[in-house]
Formats: sequence, structure tokens, C-alpha cells
Amino acid sequence: MLRGILLFLHVFGLALWFGVTFALALLTVRANKTDDRAVIAFTYRASSQLLKGPALVGMLLTIVAGFGLSGVGGYGFFELSPHWLFQMQVLGLAAFFLAIAIQIPNAGRLARAAEAAANAGEESAAFTRFRRTNALVSSINGLLLILITLLGTLRPF
Repeated sequence: MLRGILLFLHVFGLALWFGVTFALALLTVRANKTDDRAVIAFTYRASSQLLKGPALVGMLLTIVAGFGLSGVGGYGFFELSPHWLFQMQVLGLAAFFLAIAIQIPNAGRLARAAEAAANAGEESAAFTRFRRTNALVSSINGLLLILITLLGTLRPF
């Protein structure tokens, strides 16, 4: 029973985390193509709030329930065997710390810079720098989440 609950929370958390990350990638690309600074500012403001809300909840659910599953399943934490679990734990924590340390704080800075650019009528160097950082970190995090999902689904049973 506990294993089922933890597995549900783990998969639900990953779906939330991955879903928000993927949706924001699509939305911000679309917003930037409009060249409408108000739309771009709104999109980055919403992105920041979604990362601080549902995405963060998804991250925490994924990490906590994942380690709970390891304990309930009789697996150790960061043991090399089974290799797929070790890789999931390492990549999952890397994605989590990347999101907490860089992606979420940068999203807030990017939202503020986009708002300033919309008010000023032109992009600043800070906005361009934050947007590049956002694109790079979000892409790395998205790739890590895809790898984690593949490890979890293609693992030997």
C-alpha cells in the first residue's frame, strides 16, 4: 500500500515538474516570436510563478517520494546496483539543484527584466543575458528529465 502511494506521488510529481517545464518552453518561444513586449513580460512573469508553484511542488514530490520508494523497495541510497536507480537518483538531484539554484531565481530576474523592457520599449542587456541563461538551464533540465523518465521506464523488471 505504501509503495503504491509513493509510486503515485513520484510519478505525479515528475509529471507536474516535466509538464510545467515543457509547457513553459513552448509558451516562451511562442511569446518571443510575437515581438510584443507586453506579451513577453506576461509570459515570463507567469513562468516565474509556475516554477515557484506547481513545478516546485512537483520537484519536491518527485525527490521525496523517489527516495521513499528506494527505502520501501529495499534499495539503498546512491548504491551502484541497480545502476538505473543510481542514475535516476544522481540525475534527479542534479536537475533539482539546477532548478533550485539557477532556474527558479533566474526566472524571477528574467520576469523583472522583461517587465522593465516592456516599460522602456526596448530590451536591455540584462534581459538578453537572463533569457540566454533561462534557455540554457531549462534545456539542460528538460534533457535531464527526459533521461530520468527513460531510465525509469526502460529499466529491467
